[in-house]
Amino acid sequence: MLVVVTLYAFWPTFRWLEQAWDREPDYSHGYIVVPLSLLILWMRWETFPGIQAQVDWRGVSLILVAVAMRVVGRLAYMDFFDGWSLVPLVAGIVWLLLGWPALRWAAPAIVFLIMLVPLPYRAETMLSWKLQGVATAISTGMLRIVGLPAVSEGHTIWVNDSQLMVERACSGMRIFVGMFALAFFWAATVKRSWLDRLVIFAAVIPMALFVNALRITATGVLYQWFETPGARHVIHDWSGYLMIPVAAALLWCVKIYWEHLYRPLEIHDPTERVRAATEGA
Repeated sequence: MLVVVTLYAFWPTFRWLEQAWDREPDYSHGYIVVPLSLLILWMRWETFPGIQAQVDWRGVSLILVAVAMRVVGRLAYMDFFDGWSLVPLVAGIVWLLLGWPALRWAAPAIVFLIMLVPLPYRAETMLSWKLQGVATAISTGMLRIVGLPAVSEGHTIWVNDSQLMVERACSGMRIFVGMFALAFFWAATVKRSWLDRLVIFAAVIPMALFVNALRITATGVLYQWFETPGARHVIHDWSGYLMIPVAAALLWCVKIYWEHLYRPLEIHDPTERVRAATEGA
């Protein structure tokens, strides 16, 4: 009943989230956040502590926090705050019905749900503007490295007589958000130390900047070969599609390299070696 009431009460919020995923390419990953959260739980299932026999009423405190966040979000016209309230709400329900150990076990999957919610508009605008400037500077340097006379002016790159606009959609926000979500998923599922998880997160920023600059550079090079509007439209769209798997592959390489570079220590029991030597004798 609690779950049904929650779905009914938050239905307008779910509709707003779905519209944001459908209309804004930077947040199209929202459709797979819940399945990935469930996958995190499934991959951690062997450590599930079980369900406690009695209801833990302390979970109501988190539910009240979620209700307060939603009220503030509605009164202040902050839709993102309304969306963020889903995290303490789900955590409170798990704590209430399953207990504190179960909440600690499910915490990574619950926190991952924050990826459902778009960033606040002001924060998104400021971050996109900064990313546009960084992408323009790096791409200009990469174009010069490959031998093209590139000159940047604001968020515009001039290559010979061609004008390459680094607009907001090309800021790399989608790649940054998508790589962060993927890094969080890996960090929540790998059985490694916190340092290893932090390395995966730290790799997101330079990787996202590099991949986006690589996309702009490739687009600028191909624009010199194909000058028709139709061909350039195809190049622009497909370069964006291809950079997502490229970013995921690079992040995966960082993960594999780090795991092979620093392997967990294998602890051996000396008594087992003595016993094996005795039996062999």
